[in-house]
Amino acid sequence: MKQSLDYRRKLLILIFLTMIISLAKAQPNLAFYPFDSQFNASSYNPAFLTSPEKFTFSIFPIGGISIGYNNQAEIRNMISKFPSGITTDNDYRNAISSMVDQSAFHQNIEVLLLSFTYRSKVGFFNFRIKDNQFFSALTDGQVTRFIFMSDIRSVVIDQIQYLPAQAIHYREYSLGYSFKSRMNRFSGGIRAKLYFGKSAFFSGISGLIQNQSNDYALKTSGLVYISFPENKVINPNETATFANFSSSKIKDYFLNAGNPGFGVDLGIKYKITPDLSFSLSVIDLGRINWKTNLNSKYFDGEYKFSGATIKSSNEGGTQVITKTIDNYSYSDSISQLFNLSYERSSFSRQLPFTIYAGIKYELNPNLSIGFTDRFLSVKDLAYNSFSAAANFNVNNNFSISSGYSIIGNAYFNIPLALYFKRNFGQVYIGSDNMASFLFPKLNQFAGISFGACFYLFAKRDLFGKASDNFLFYKPKNIKKNQKTGLIIQPYPEY
Repeated sequence: MKQSLDYRRKLLILIFLTMIISLAKAQPNLAFYPFDSQFNASSYNPAFLTSPEKFTFSIFPIGGISIGYNNQAEIRNMISKFPSGITTDNDYRNAISSMVDQSAFHQNIEVLLLSFTYRSKVGFFNFRIKDNQFFSALTDGQVTRFIFMSDIRSVVIDQIQYLPAQAIHYREYSLGYSFKSRMNRFSGGIRAKLYFGKSAFFSGISGLIQNQSNDYALKTSGLVYISFPENKVINPNETATFANFSSSKIKDYFLNAGNPGFGVDLGIKYKITPDLSFSLSVIDLGRINWKTNLNSKYFDGEYKFSGATIKSSNEGGTQVITKTIDNYSYSDSISQLFNLSYERSSFSRQLPFTIYAGIKYELNPNLSIGFTDRFLSVKDLAYNSFSAAANFNVNNNFSISSGYSIIGNAYFNIPLALYFKRNFGQVYIGSDNMASFLFPKLNQFAGISFGACFYLFAKRDLFGKASDNFLFYKPKNIKKNQKTGLIIQPYPEY
């Protein structure tokens, strides 16, 4: 059955999917890449998997949360409105207009639910459960700018514009392993992953403006693959509209295991010299088979322009139409553009995978500099990021990293990362762009990352401090079990 739905509501499903994961609170930040001994560093490279103690444990909500997104002002505005409903025409128009004004639109969220690392004689093993959300869209083009932006006056006829977009939410269960060669010159790692997809949106929509016997019309078409528990409200005229995400379906949504997938992470780290090291990894090389909540749709529509608002001309053999009204936007008048028909067949899609490459040089035991490149590979939506940072060890327990980074098309980013190590575990917090907190209106990209872990059954330190007279001798503190009277011994390593 074909149904007519508001044009802006259909495009806003892209943003809607990004909000669902916010119920759990949220691609790792580049600022932490220099901290390759940090307990969550294997998110960048499985060869970084390590543990200073025999057992390392972390759990939600402090296990690790990482959020990064551009177009930050509009994202924050939409998130604040989502709980009470985003229903006004002005809300939808402003959101889409902001997307059209950006060359690309990206958001990455990672939430670590559980992590357990075991150090053995043969290497390091880690079991991890994590939620991942990825959203990317590219709406910038001649056609969309002509429709939505009032200062764009002209557009070329019969020029196709594609609207690629992906929104994916999935949970991963993974087992990682890393090893080090003698003298720690080479490290290698691998992580096998089992995915369970929760929701997906893959856009194949395209549009162009056609000349139909001197009448001009916007033609849109394409198949959008969707896996999402759609709620529908049937109107008296037997048409359907989307309702807000039902709270009764939230449990089924997060426990959905009907969309399985498999993937792998691969990584290496090599010390070229004692002070210079190189690392390379590929993260999330895999795919998910989408079999449940299949609500894929064919989007077909036509909007005819009023002859009073446009005029045609020929410029160098190319036909162009121009608005006859200054500061005019067609988004105010477009309504119920699409005719929809459902496609219920299953589909399979490769996940966006990330390639990390890094170089680190130690100037002295407390200061190092590093360069990191991250390439996110996704069809029609790939983008690259680069970071240059200095890592300074303030003392044995506290390190700080900062520098400069380019993230996609955001060229002014100041990363800052803080890393604490104590006997109980580790804590880290930071951002890929601290400038976004100081000058939010002047910065496109915003991001934050934090987490903590604990050492289980840490080895007892039964030795006192060295004295001034005996600098290399630590006296042993004799401690006895209160019940048996036996001398307490340190926990053995293996």
